[in-house]
Amino acid sequence: MAGCGYTPAQIDEMTLHDVAGLYAYWRDCPPTHEILKCVHGVERKPPPAAVNGDDPSGVGGLIARWPDGHVRAGGGPGG
Repeated sequence: MAGCGYTPAQIDEMTLHDVAGLYAYWRDCPPTHEILKCVHGVERKPPPAAVNGDDPSGVGGLIARWPDGHVRAGGGPGG
């Protein structure tokens, strides 16, 4: 949604009702960048960090720590 001009704070404040209304509107009037992507087959290239294996966000470490996606109260896998 940020590609359509919403700030992260505005997105955080949206209710499910707001999001459903936005999606209903987008069905009739999709964002221009999405139309161009579909018409011209343009895809955004992954950032260089994703290509060379760097993980500045640390998300890869979290995925490696909890590969099944279930974070448990014990603090580690199986705990």
